[in-house]
Parts: sequence; C-alpha cells; structure tokens
Amino acid sequence: MTAQTRPESTPPLVPPQDRQVVDEWLARIAAVVGRDAKEDSPEACRTAAEAAEELSAYLWMLRALRRRTA
Repeated sequence: MTAQTRPESTPPLVPPQDRQVVDEWLARIAAVVGRDAKEDSPEACRTAAEAAEELSAYLWMLRALRRRTA
C-alpha cells in the first residue's frame, strides 16, 4: 500500500506497531475487491470479509481510544 502524504503535525492514524497487521488486512481485502483483484474464489471472499470485520473492529477501537485521550 502507498502511504498518503500528510502534514508533519498530524500523527499517523495507525500506530507503527500495528502497521504490518493493518497492511495484511488491506491486502486480503484488495485481493478480492481491489482494482487489480485476482481472487474470486469463495474462500478468498470469506477471507476478505473476515479481514474487513477485523479492520472495522480495529478502527472502532482506535476511535474510542482517541476520544478518551482527546
């Protein structure tokens, strides 16, 4: 995945220690629904759906943590 450019004062959305697992979830999703998707098997779709659920739960957790520290 390509990193987005952001102002220097803005902290990254995903902490560096979590970046690898988030990139893995995104890769599993992109393999099925991305622009250059190469997977269309039922197992690949199931895996992508599971990754999307995990990513969603993780983002909700980050949101809750940021609200508590704001």
